[in-house]
Amino acid sequence: MRYRRVIASSFLAASVPVALGFAQSAPLPEPPKWSFSLGVDPTNLDLHTPEPGVDARMVANLTRSWQSANSRFARHISLMVGTDAPREFNPNPVDPQCDCWMKITRRYSALTAGVSYDLLRVSRFTPYLKGGTGIYYDSFTRGPSSGLLTPALLAYYGDGFSESHFSLGVNGGLGLKVRLGSHEIFIEQMLHTFDVRRTGTGVYPLNIGILF
Repeated sequence: MRYRRVIASSFLAASVPVALGFAQSAPLPEPPKWSFSLGVDPTNLDLHTPEPGVDARMVANLTRSWQSANSRFARHISLMVGTDAPREFNPNPVDPQCDCWMKITRRYSALTAGVSYDLLRVSRFTPYLKGGTGIYYDSFTRGPSSGLLTPALLAYYGDGFSESHFSLGVNGGLGLKVRLGSHEIFIEQMLHTFDVRRTGTGVYPLNIGILF
């Protein structure tokens, strides 16, 4: 027992100066910062669709960031909300007696957490990588364009008028920060996968924002 106390005391006496040295050399944390960005998914963008409406997928992001001085790593917590532009289509265009025009809308949101890494700093420009995970919510709604549900149109609502679900997703991307005075603007291409168990469910926005 006496030897254990001696060893423990010696280890504690040796570790305290080392810990103090690390604490003195560790980078000082900077105050957390906010950033806001708007984005459009270039893979879902068509302003000249044959049906009424446009094909556009838009997002907005509000982010809280923490990064220590002289460190290339940063931590992020983000809230993302988005929507698809309303679209109209006819599920049975070959039947001239069926006025079956439907309007579809899609909305989604996410609360994510992750990290970013500054690849290098060249003058005012800083390219970076970014990734994380989070909880995603996706909703899909369809209804008659005229507001009247006819018997002919009712056949196309076999799965109901709306669908929604929560899921665990992941995200990643590449961006570039540019310092302008005391602020930074950034542009980034992000990839959000809403559900890790399914492919093809997500949004891929090109975001432009400001960090303040």
